[in-house]
Amino acid sequence: MSEYVGLAEAPPSGDAAPRETATTGVVLATQLCRFDDVLGAAAADRLLEEGCHALMAEVRDRGAEAESGVPPVWRCADQTARFPSLVAVVTRLAPMVMTLLGVPVTDARVSFGLTMHNELPDGERAVGQAPVRDSAGAGRVTFLYHLHRRPRGFTGGQTRIFDSTVREGRPGIAESFRDVQPDHDSLVFFPADAWYQIRPVTSPSAKLLDSRFAFHGWLGAADR
Repeated sequence: MSEYVGLAEAPPSGDAAPRETATTGVVLATQLCRFDDVLGAAAADRLLEEGCHALMAEVRDRGAEAESGVPPVWRCADQTARFPSLVAVVTRLAPMVMTLLGVPVTDARVSFGLTMHNELPDGERAVGQAPVRDSAGAGRVTFLYHLHRRPRGFTGGQTRIFDSTVREGRPGIAESFRDVQPDHDSLVFFPADAWYQIRPVTSPSAKLLDSRFAFHGWLGAADR
């Protein structure tokens, strides 16, 4: 597994998420499952090409006429029906993932959207998003299926998955984390109530195909 284990340098700013330090609470490790070479090189490359077409179609629908109109971050809404091959592999892995994570999903419906990160080299300081989580309750699983051209045209873009703490009955984010690399054709699952953060992305070429792509999805039919 391609990942880095460490301690967070500083708590997130603002009111994005509660934070407790490892010295003031019991630290609970966040479980994750990662799979590499999920679809195979040829199928993954086709999925990347189809995903780029879907993204550019949505960009044009919103008024942009060329690749230069693509912003540094873009999210396409539900893309589940467009990519049945990804639905099939996630569905096949779902029983194993739920067992390994200890998250029973009563309705293991698969849904996902497409995300793109491409920080342009304009001299501005690259800033990663604040820690977020996809669900405050139990019973759902988040997954990220990563795609990029080879050789990789960007740096950064790791998914930082935080451990949690419990102190006086209150949950919080621990200082400890694991950084999962966004390797092409890799798939990572973790509980949807875990806090995570996408690390800053830098793409020197600023081209669409040199971006970090990921299908961001869920197992479970709860409202999002």
